[in-house]
Amino acid sequence: MKTYLRSQRRPGLWLLLGTAALTLISCGDDEGGGPTEGAIAVQSQTSGVDFDSDGYLFSVNNSQGQQIGHEQTVYVPALEPGTYEVRLNGIAANCTVPAEANPQEAIVVAGDTVDVVFPISCEPAAPPDDPGGPPQP
Repeated sequence: MKTYLRSQRRPGLWLLLGTAALTLISCGDDEGGGPTEGAIAVQSQTSGVDFDSDGYLFSVNNSQGQQIGHEQTVYVPALEPGTYEVRLNGIAANCTVPAEANPQEAIVVAGDTVDVVFPISCEPAAPPDDPGGPPQP
C-alpha cells in the first residue's frame, strides 16, 4: 500500500514544481503593459481689453501652428517622452506675452499630461489712422 501512495504523490509534486517554474518565468520584467506616450495641455489666459479678434496660434517644436482661443485649453496627445518647445504666435500688436513665458519648454512623461500656460495681456487697441486727414469744409 505504501508503494501505491508514494507513486500517487509524485505526479502532484511534479505538477506543483512545473506550475511554480512557469509562474516565475512569466513574472519577469514585462514593460509592455504601461503607457508609452504623454500629452501637452496648452492653455491661453488672456486678460485686459481688446482681445486679439482671431485668437492665437501655438506650435510644438516648430510644427505648423494650431489655433487656440483667448481662454482655451488645447490638448496635444500621443507624444513620445522627451523635451518639447511650445511657442505662441499670431499675437495682436496690442497684446503681449512675457518674454520668459514664450517659448516654453515642456517635458513630456509617458502616461502624463504636462501643462503649458501662456499669460497674455491686452491693452486698448490704438485707433486706426485716418488716411484722409481732417474733414474738408
